[in-house]
Amino acid sequence: MSSDAPLPATYYPSVIIGSDNGPIYAIDPNTGKKNWECSQPGFPSSFFPFKPSPVLYNSTIFMANSGTDTIYKIDSRTGSVRKKMIVTIPNPSGGSPLVAPPFTVVATPILDGKLLYLATTSGAFYAIDTGTGLATWNFVAGGPIYSSPTIYNGNVYFGTTTGQVYCINKTVGPDPVTGQPIWAYPGANTLSPGLNPSFTSSPSICPPFLYIGSTGDSSMYCMYLNPSPDYLLAYPNSDTLRWTYKTGGSIISSPATFGGVCVFGSNDFNVYCLDTQTHSPRWTFHTSSQVNSSPFIDNQTVYIGSYDYFLYSINIVNGSMKWKFKSTGLIKSSPLPYQGTIFIGSYDGKLYAIDSSQGQVKWSYPVIGNIESSPVIEDYSGKQYNSGISGFTN
Repeated sequence: MSSDAPLPATYYPSVIIGSDNGPIYAIDPNTGKKNWECSQPGFPSSFFPFKPSPVLYNSTIFMANSGTDTIYKIDSRTGSVRKKMIVTIPNPSGGSPLVAPPFTVVATPILDGKLLYLATTSGAFYAIDTGTGLATWNFVAGGPIYSSPTIYNGNVYFGTTTGQVYCINKTVGPDPVTGQPIWAYPGANTLSPGLNPSFTSSPSICPPFLYIGSTGDSSMYCMYLNPSPDYLLAYPNSDTLRWTYKTGGSIISSPATFGGVCVFGSNDFNVYCLDTQTHSPRWTFHTSSQVNSSPFIDNQTVYIGSYDYFLYSINIVNGSMKWKFKSTGLIKSSPLPYQGTIFIGSYDGKLYAIDSSQGQVKWSYPVIGNIESSPVIEDYSGKQYNSGISGFTN
């Protein structure tokens, strides 16, 4: 008989979530039973919470540890750690790569091909080879980055807490001669001088525009996605900033743009649906507390959570409520619809599966920790479903 260990059990489909208690959990989306859980190696002595949401790609989960220079690669079907990847940067002297300076991560990375794009609160932004951990390029922004990056048409976009928004070529990074990005929004409200933005919301792109919310001046920003000379020639009276819309509270929620509307939450307790042409509200929906959760639009319905403990289902056409579901803790996580079910985490320490048509709970799973990250799903077909962006995390 062979002395080889048996092959590990594999599980799918799974809805995968993290929390501030340490482990990553994979739950069967149909039954609510745990498929597996994975703790950080060395837990709890080396514990740093996983604040970013999981990133799922090709049956691999990428989790950025919030307090170290480490990214974990986890098999999504077994829960085993494939690799503990230390982020390194090229050595200017040509020797062996150097370990990147220690960083803290709250923004969820985004993966495209073989590169993982990682934003840090020190302002450093890395494009990391997922095989080696080596940063193929890096860039130091003008301030801390809590905004999760977005990729579109060969470029990566993100904002900073000091009010800049950057557009950088995703493959080659900043200009190799000047070190400058393709474009950068300067960090001031050019339409309303004296109002200064601070971005922890993440960009939403609906060509030819980019939308991002501000905590500094409580405004939603609409910018031109490609403010090139040819583009500005077509819009001769414009600059990078197209319009802003001021709400009554900080905007941490990341916008969802669809069919000529921009939907987002605000700390003034409201969910807004703005017409992207007139930047006036088509409707507002009032909750009983601040709305940091980011909306997910599915089948003409907006799903969004609030600090009032409720998950709301809202008609995108007129802003009327279809249903609401009450957890027993505030909801900062972003919802993820999948096959007639809405998956969302709560600060009551539970992952919920909610029927999308009636708002009834199908099951809940206790992870015994606050959940502010958002779930991802790997299904039978091998497809991956990542949730919308949730302020600090997507």
